[in-house]
Amino acid sequence: MHAFIAFTSAGMTRLLCALFLCNAALAQTPAPRDQPVEARNIGTVTIAMVLPREEQNIEEAFKAYLQHQGLSVHYIPIRFSGRAEDAGRLRQEVRDAHPDLIYSWGTPTTLALAGKVDGPAGDAIRDIPIVFTEVTDPVGAGLMRSLDHHESNVTGVSHVAPLPVQLNAIRSYRPFSRLGYLHNPAEPNSALVRAQLQQLAAQQKFEVESADIPLDARGEPDVQALPGLIRGMAERKVDFLYIGPSTLLAFTHRDLVTGAALQARLPTFCATESIVRRSGCMFGLFSNGANTGRYAAAKAMQILVQHIPAQRIPASTLQRFSLLINMRTAQGLDLYPPMLLLNIAEVIGLGPNPLRLGMAPR
Repeated sequence: MHAFIAFTSAGMTRLLCALFLCNAALAQTPAPRDQPVEARNIGTVTIAMVLPREEQNIEEAFKAYLQHQGLSVHYIPIRFSGRAEDAGRLRQEVRDAHPDLIYSWGTPTTLALAGKVDGPAGDAIRDIPIVFTEVTDPVGAGLMRSLDHHESNVTGVSHVAPLPVQLNAIRSYRPFSRLGYLHNPAEPNSALVRAQLQQLAAQQKFEVESADIPLDARGEPDVQALPGLIRGMAERKVDFLYIGPSTLLAFTHRDLVTGAALQARLPTFCATESIVRRSGCMFGLFSNGANTGRYAAAKAMQILVQHIPAQRIPASTLQRFSLLINMRTAQGLDLYPPMLLLNIAEVIGLGPNPLRLGMAPR
């Protein structure tokens, strides 16, 4: 107990400073500035909104920005199943819509549209500009060779804070020596994030306890295995379960994941917003969804109005990250955040705490 008090009083300030200094140092490009453009003079443009889910605040902000800029847009919603075998059908549906630009959410969706830059072209969409959001590592995923000089029809905005910054955020809540990680073999990002975590673990002297999510006969993740895998993490005495930018874990089955973690009394840190704000993840650090949407819309304006080729528009990450604490979950785990962290974080879930009664988050 005394060691923890010493950490919060003597070490916390250094860690918080490191968190935001890293944030500034690792930001890749400045935020976009509104520039006067003749958007009303180009007529109505068509944007295909390709998503594996319903629209959320990130898409609302994307559309609102374009409207504010005076651009007339016809939006065509297209849903992607997330299954690799449906990629060809998705590409044909998008081509049949004849869009001027494609908005794409997430790594699997963007890869299904554009393919890997060094892979065979086939019927991959290489002739229509694509602006992505929430692609964790576009270079590592093979979408482009570099963020700046990528020479592809794909650009966009990554939403995830650099991993060293995320780890500093976790330490600012509580010191750790062991992180749990659920690896989804069906998601391209998952192995990349795990490899980065393991590399940082070797440098920073902590352990990564990884568990693979089993796949069924169709190659789909067996989500029924998740509660058991999470209980296994707790039995292996991990200090936090790290939930990265995974569509499966942080969006589609987020309530199952956070509910199982709560039942196992396992604290969770998440790299995306909705699993903290709309489910039961204890806390997370990320680029705000609305800001991400506006930033992506600014890139779309460059393409549609200023007629700058996507090849000349760098993919980028926002400068600022938001720290969000779900106090409802923290109370349920009796794991309250340090006061210094409360001074800089957004806190949600204050008030009566049904989690103490064993109720799962809704």
